[in-house]
Amino acid sequence: MTASIFDDQLVEPNEQMLSAELGEANGYFNEICLFIRERYESFIAEWKYYGKSSGWVLKLLVKKRNVLFIIPCRGYFRVSFTFGDKAVHEIMEKELPGFNKQELLNAKKYAEGRTIQFEVKTEDECRNVLVLIAIKLDN
Repeated sequence: MTASIFDDQLVEPNEQMLSAELGEANGYFNEICLFIRERYESFIAEWKYYGKSSGWVLKLLVKKRNVLFIIPCRGYFRVSFTFGDKAVHEIMEKELPGFNKQELLNAKKYAEGRTIQFEVKTEDECRNVLVLIAIKLDN
C-alpha cells in the first residue's frame, strides 16, 4: 500500500481526480493553493511519482523552492514540510492549535532541516498549514 491514494505510475492524477478523492477536504487544499498564489509569486503545483511506497505526491513550489508536499488520501490529505533552524525557532513561538511542536523538535535533523508530516482534516489544521507556509517562505 502506498502513502498516496494515487498509486498507478501510469496515471498521473489531475484536478478532478484529486477533488473526487479529497471530498470536503478539497476545500482546504484549495485554500492552501489560493493562499500561496495570492501571497507569493510563481506558484507551481507539480505531480511527482516517488515510487511504489509513496505513489503520486503533489509538490507545491514558489519559484523553484519547495514549500510543501501534499499526500492525497481518501477524504483528507497529509502535508509534509521541511524547516530550517530559523523557521523551527519561529514555529516554537507561535500558537498553533493541535499542532505537535515536540514532534518537530524530535524530527531527525538533515542538512536541509527537519521534516514533519501531518494530516489535514479540519479548519484548524488548515489554518496551521497557512501559518507554517508563511513561516517557511518568510525565513
